[in-house]
Amino acid sequence: MKRQKNSEFAYAKGREMRLAAELQRYQLTGSAAMGPLERKFFFSHDATLQSFFNKGWSSVTACEVRLHLGIDKPESGADLLSQIRRFRECLSQSQR
Repeated sequence: MKRQKNSEFAYAKGREMRLAAELQRYQLTGSAAMGPLERKFFFSHDATLQSFFNKGWSSVTACEVRLHLGIDKPESGADLLSQIRRFRECLSQSQR
């Protein structure tokens, strides 16, 4: 397994913590909205690593949150083309 750079780790940790925060909000409020979370996460005193963390945090889409929460379940056994169409449909709904 390839060793991650610190910047890659910070980016991945930002995505991971965003999905965890959305899950916690969904469990507490029942809301799956992608609105701004009240709590700002501080990851590192290093501004560059904090920047990568923030980029990872912001890279999570509404569609990914719904899939993570189990609201939109992908069809099992579907071929690749139908999965791509479903993902595009999910993205277009989240941009409205």
